[in-house]
Amino acid sequence: MGVSVGIIWAAIARLLEPQPLQELGWGLALSILSSALNGLLAWVMFSVAKVHRSIALEADARHLVTDVWTSAGVVLGLAGVALTGWLWLDAVAAIGVALNILWEGGHLMWRSSQGLMDEAVEPEVLREIAKVLSGYDQRAIRFDHVITRRSGQRRFVDLHMHMPSNWTLQRAATLRTSVEQALMRSVPGLRATIQMLPSGVEAHFDDAQDPQ
Repeated sequence: MGVSVGIIWAAIARLLEPQPLQELGWGLALSILSSALNGLLAWVMFSVAKVHRSIALEADARHLVTDVWTSAGVVLGLAGVALTGWLWLDAVAAIGVALNILWEGGHLMWRSSQGLMDEAVEPEVLREIAKVLSGYDQRAIRFDHVITRRSGQRRFVDLHMHMPSNWTLQRAATLRTSVEQALMRSVPGLRATIQMLPSGVEAHFDDAQDPQ
């Protein structure tokens, strides 16, 4: 972000005292080439970051996207000067580029801080969990108290599974294992915890504790 402040400072000086630009052709060509290469690499890194849920890869990709917008701003500024002869356009483009860098830097810091906090999982993960649970016979068992959270790269789901009270422990445990495995196959990296309860028995989290 210090670089952005320096760019704005230098651009203001150029606004007050415009100076002619040199080698516009080479500048435009190099900016377009670097923008295209950075854009391609950023697209690849975003795809990999999504698969592995890596905030570090996402940060690198966003850094490259910032470079793409920087190059685009440079191209617009240089092209504007070449077409109109207005030297102040170069300084205005530089200020726009610097403000974009500040915006992306602030957004990235916010995203990084969120990666340290516990939050509910993404909506698409919630839909996948609901899809897996709906695949089981709702006449015999039911699920409730589904609670999800994510912490960094990890995803967690806790829920209650109600089943007939006349089932054997082995049958109930086998079903629970099946549900856990189905959830973890559907959402890679998910950790599932299931509490088994007989049908008709509810867990009341907010009830006052019995006096000792």
